[in-house]
This record gives sequence, C-alpha cells and structure tokens, in this order.
Amino acid sequence: MTSGNRGLGRGLDALLGGVREDEKVTSDSAEVRMIPVGTISPNPHQPRREFSEEGLSDLAASIKTRGVLQPILVRSLSNNTYELVAGERRLRASKRAGLTEIPTLIREMSDQESLAIALIENLQREDLNAVEEALGYQRLQQEFGLSQEELARQVGKSRSAVANSLRLLNLSDSVQVDIQQGAISAGHGRAIMAVSAADAQESLHHRVVENGLTVRQAEAQATFFKQNGRLPGAEEVGAEAVAKTGKTKLKPLDPRLVDLQQSLSDMLGVKVKLSGSPEKGKVTVSYGGEDELRLIAEKLGVSLV
Repeated sequence: MTSGNRGLGRGLDALLGGVREDEKVTSDSAEVRMIPVGTISPNPHQPRREFSEEGLSDLAASIKTRGVLQPILVRSLSNNTYELVAGERRLRASKRAGLTEIPTLIREMSDQESLAIALIENLQREDLNAVEEALGYQRLQQEFGLSQEELARQVGKSRSAVANSLRLLNLSDSVQVDIQQGAISAGHGRAIMAVSAADAQESLHHRVVENGLTVRQAEAQATFFKQNGRLPGAEEVGAEAVAKTGKTKLKPLDPRLVDLQQSLSDMLGVKVKLSGSPEKGKVTVSYGGEDELRLIAEKLGVSLV
C-alpha cells in the first residue's frame, strides 16, 4: 500500500499495521505471526477472479529471493484455522515459491468489514480489468449503501471516473466478457454503449472484434448511429472501408471544440458531446441516472425538482 490511499484505504493501511512494501516482515515484527499456509482458506468475498500467471510467477521468484515483504491479513475461524481477508496474490505466490509459512496479521472482523477490505485492496491495484473494477464499485455501493459521491470519496477516485466505470455494467454479458478477457478495451465498451439499440450494439461489438476496429473507429460508427439511427453500411463508406477499418466520412471536429468538449466533460462529470463548428452547433449532455442528473444540475447552479 502506498501513502496516497484515501478513505477506506486508510483503514486498510491501519489494519495492515502501517507496514511498508519495502520493509521485509519477519516473525519478530510486532503483531505479525508466521502462519502455516495450509491453515488459511480463501476469502469467499474475493471480488477478483483473474490472476496473471506471469505476475504470480514473478512474485513467487521475488519471494524466493527476498521473502514476503508485506504480511497478509486474515481473520480467525476455529481450531487454529483462518480465512484470508487481503493478500491473495501474496498467498498464492508464496505457495508457488514453496513456503510453508507466511507472515500474517490476525484481526477479528465481521463479514462486512472483511468484504470492504477485500474490495478496497483490489480496487487500489492497477492491474484490475475495467469490468472487475466496475463490479467492485457496484458491490461496495450496494453492500454499504453508498451514493456515487460517497463511493468516489472512499476509494480516492473522481466521481466521474467511478460513474464511467459503473456504466460499463450496462453492457451485455458478451461485451463485458470480452473486456475482461482483453479482446476489447473499456474504450471500445464505452463506444458500444453509446449506441442505444441493443441489436445495433451487438452489431458494433461484432465489427470491433471481427475487424479489429480501434476505439476511435468504433466511436465514429457510434456517432454515425446517433445521427442516422443505424450503423454505417457500404453505401456510406464503401464495403471495403466498413469491413477493414470501420471509418466513416465524418467531418473532423474543430480542435477548439475538442478541447472544450473535454473540459465540459471534466467539469460536469459526465459525457458531453459537441457537434458543428465554433460559429454554430449543438451541445449534448448525457447522463445515466437521476444521481448524475442531480449532479449536473448542481454544477450548473440549479436544482432538480
């Protein structure tokens, strides 16, 4: 954990005893015990499902050389057995490295506390895929009754970042699976989500996967759909262009409008779309629920009755 963690993350640091990653933990460290790895069962609340084999192998190699630099966190069960709360990668890598014991902090905590810490630890990792991150936010929000504003504060993220992440869960299961498996990016997912019709979303998803469209190309097709109520076909861009690149003949947005569009999106915390020219055009503000609508109204200095 780094010193920059905020909200519940600070609570996680406290539970871990403030041990820094660069401090090797030994059995003599305060409150740290060496526990047999065979007595520790997995955390049933673990939100993370994908673990990089390469990452685990690298961590196992490091543990063989330097030991476990940060203790795992468990809670007591019975008969000298424990349930993992935080540190599954370290536990898995330690087993892979052949360790029979691992430095451990033991804390008494409820199911909710265990879930909160497991979620926060995972959300503060940088290698979560976008859907895992969104599912973590959703579970924290549901389990603890948090608003998006409160959730963002607890995990140390901007509200717009949390809202954009949660919106990915509105995508179909097939799109979410492809994001989780790395077949497409979260940017592709947001482009697909910009298409309102379910059948058109599926078609655009298919084009992205089959034709290797870039995020920008997928966004261009989504823009075409918004303007025409359908995805572009051969009659608009040529059969070869649709099949190979997905590019549409859309007039590029003035660079000044591009900058303004981004600034407005950042200010309001939602997606803002500008079209036209600096002389004449249209501003479209999108929101995904009443919470977002209220936030937009507050930012504009008005109230939602």
